[in-house]
Amino acid sequence: MKGNIFDIQRFSIHDGPGIRTTIFFKGCPLKCFWCHNPESQNPNPEIGFYANKCLKCGICETICPLGACHLLNPKRIDREKCNLCGLCVEQCPSSALKMIGRETTIEEILKEVAQDEVFYQQSGGGVTLSGGEPLFQYDFALALTERLKRLSYHLTLDTSGYYQGNDSDLTILLNFAQWVDLILYDIKMIDDQKHQKYTGVSNLTILENASILSLKYPKKMIYRYPLIPGLNDSPEDINLLKGFLSSLPNTVLEILPYHRIGISKYCLIGKEYELEMINLPEEEKLSSLAKNITQLPNITLIGSFDSKAVRS
Repeated sequence: MKGNIFDIQRFSIHDGPGIRTTIFFKGCPLKCFWCHNPESQNPNPEIGFYANKCLKCGICETICPLGACHLLNPKRIDREKCNLCGLCVEQCPSSALKMIGRETTIEEILKEVAQDEVFYQQSGGGVTLSGGEPLFQYDFALALTERLKRLSYHLTLDTSGYYQGNDSDLTILLNFAQWVDLILYDIKMIDDQKHQKYTGVSNLTILENASILSLKYPKKMIYRYPLIPGLNDSPEDINLLKGFLSSLPNTVLEILPYHRIGISKYCLIGKEYELEMINLPEEEKLSSLAKNITQLPNITLIGSFDSKAVRS
């Protein structure tokens, strides 16, 4: 069995407890405007162009059998013509062209994960399945999860809770939940119309699955709310969030302030960034939001705005 990944990040400290190895799966049914891994959305490999490395030697233009590479094209590749043969990547002398995404086996991943066992043991870390969306490659990701757990690794699933938007999503999530130790569950926004506008899919299934998982596996759940100025940070948005969270049992929440770290990746794969004019969230507003959220007795904040710091 093989799956498509675009990165294996060692020594990660942001996707679960301790020092971790994070496996980034390719493919995601959501197309969030603020996505910081846009190269994860397409389930297939794609070629990235690093303009700062380009020597303008013209080898890619000469060697491409379909005429998809052009020096005069600032994005370098006509992606409508490109068939991902990889000749330009192989011949580029400065590695300005790179294939993003590769087919791999469970055994290959296990071999790489095993390199850092000592760090997992010393730090209480383990392995995180992220993306993209791991559910998008359900068969491969679940088979990998079972193998990893049989080796006694601490496992985290980082998910949007969405695959097809129907009842099968919950079945898939429950299959993962019995194997993993922690689920990082993204709640992008509560308003369904806004969710469809800014992610491309409805959130009805996402919220329903979140509620069911909270009842079945309350100690495994951490909810994450990406705070995007102008998109999901209005008083109405926050009240909707509070209303949803108050319906759950004791809940752990992490607020993820908007950042611009992934913007350069859009140029890399020939895409436009939709939120160019969005400003970073103000510290004062973040603190006010955190205090507002902690008024709910069933909510524990973690991360930069943990409950203890907010209430002190």
